[in-house]
Amino acid sequence: MAMLNSSSPRVGFHGTTTATIDWCEANYQFSYYIAEMANTFSNIATVAVAVYGAYLSITEYLPQRFILGYIGIGLVGLGSFWFHATLQFQAQLADELPMIFVTSTTLWLLFDHDSGFNFKSYRTRLLTVVAVVFNILFTWSYYLNRNPVYHQVVFGILLLSIAFRIYYLLTWSAVGKRVPADKRRAIGTLFGSGVAQFVFAFVLWNLDNIFCDTLTRWKVSVGWPLAFLLEGHSWWHVFTASGTYFKFIGIQYLALCLKDDHRHFTLQHSRLGLPYVQRIDKRTE
Repeated sequence: MAMLNSSSPRVGFHGTTTATIDWCEANYQFSYYIAEMANTFSNIATVAVAVYGAYLSITEYLPQRFILGYIGIGLVGLGSFWFHATLQFQAQLADELPMIFVTSTTLWLLFDHDSGFNFKSYRTRLLTVVAVVFNILFTWSYYLNRNPVYHQVVFGILLLSIAFRIYYLLTWSAVGKRVPADKRRAIGTLFGSGVAQFVFAFVLWNLDNIFCDTLTRWKVSVGWPLAFLLEGHSWWHVFTASGTYFKFIGIQYLALCLKDDHRHFTLQHSRLGLPYVQRIDKRTE
């Protein structure tokens, strides 16, 4: 749970804070127009991995549902940018709601293992309805109950559900046995790497919350711009961005192998060293 900013509150261009949470970074310290400088611009990492992932998906002719996933990740980054720049409640919703939309969509991807990427399958249509209804109900309930802990608990449950579903498909499910053992190991490694980065980011976020007063004193002592390195929530943005990318590549690879022929896809690394799924036959869906 986030802590209130420990420094004296400052009012900038966007007026008094209406968001239900604030962060350790001092508000409007460097700009009259941007409430939290580091927490705002660190979201560039999330937008960058979304754009890069979508670009690779398009160049490899992967199904459009994965591009939709990257659009969702990009919206999280843009919403978080807006939120930390303004600290307004409507911007907070633009940050937090896409987090729920993306994770629920990921569960939809993992449960929809019937062959093909259209909506002819009854399972696909049913899962789509369930996902849409869930997101509508959560949006309505969160707007009424503006407790950030509620959002964090639901987000955490969705993340754990994704992890358990991945584990089940890779180790226990007969459906998962369609995927060769070597590819299942590669998927597990990708997803595990993403989870490790997520956990590390979560630790940094909580250290930022717990030791905010101490970190604030250190920032003043060190001075800027070096003190930006002590903004723990900014590092949360960076490492969740990289962790999300690794996890989503693993999920892509698994979903493609389940819903298509696994021989049509392989795992490669780009010139940046990042993994991506390569379509071997370059056929469109």
